[in-house]
Amino acid sequence: MIGLGIDVGSLATKALILKDDQILAWSVKPTDISRKSIPAAVDDVLKRTGLRLNEIENIISTGIGKKEVSYATGTLSEVSCAVRGTAFLFTGVRTVVDIGGQNCRAIRCDGDGGVIDFALNDKCAAGTGIFLTSMAKALEVDIGEMGQLSRQSTMEVNITSMCVVFAESEVVTLIHRSVPKADIIRGLHKSIAMRVNGLVHSIGLESRVAVVGGVAKNDGVVSCLEELFKQKVFVPGEPQLVCALGAAAAAMKRGGAN
Repeated sequence: MIGLGIDVGSLATKALILKDDQILAWSVKPTDISRKSIPAAVDDVLKRTGLRLNEIENIISTGIGKKEVSYATGTLSEVSCAVRGTAFLFTGVRTVVDIGGQNCRAIRCDGDGGVIDFALNDKCAAGTGIFLTSMAKALEVDIGEMGQLSRQSTMEVNITSMCVVFAESEVVTLIHRSVPKADIIRGLHKSIAMRVNGLVHSIGLESRVAVVGGVAKNDGVVSCLEELFKQKVFVPGEPQLVCALGAAAAAMKRGGAN
């Protein structure tokens, strides 16, 4: 059985093909307003596998733009896909933290892909990929370097606001005070982690935690979360693919469930 999962996120569109529980190919494309990223990602994985779209029986879409995949045989929520994808990769995880471009989700699960409870951040982009992107621009650093830079921090800096506009103002003020960028970045990571920690504890933190989503690529944020959770967490090699993987797993095994 072959399954195609498509995750149309606010910053990136991901496509992934599974065959008999083996990942055949995956692709990540920047999401654009015209949604050309959807055919671009899908065409990429089809080319990599030599498959044609009509050869794939079940296609599940998820993400903020899931309804724009007209040929999908079904859709699933990001919460469900995050848990399914995590269960595919790791055994017995009971808490999933999914930090994407625009949303953050804390999910309590049964360890086998079933959702028990979950909590979402509010409509504000605080603590998400968009927030970090804005802060990276204010600091004039590459977002991919933020994790490494935060490890160079030697001084505690507190960022009091999680609103993008006000936090950016705080960052600019700290820069003008000649506060090292590494310390500012560590302060930003700690603020994000504290916000996520509150979300997780609202549903109950359990052992065996996985952090997924694009922000999980930032090991500075992950390190701050581990300090607050008081345990090591699981992070996939490609954390932003987890929802697409969960969608593909659903497509491969039962297809079309809403």
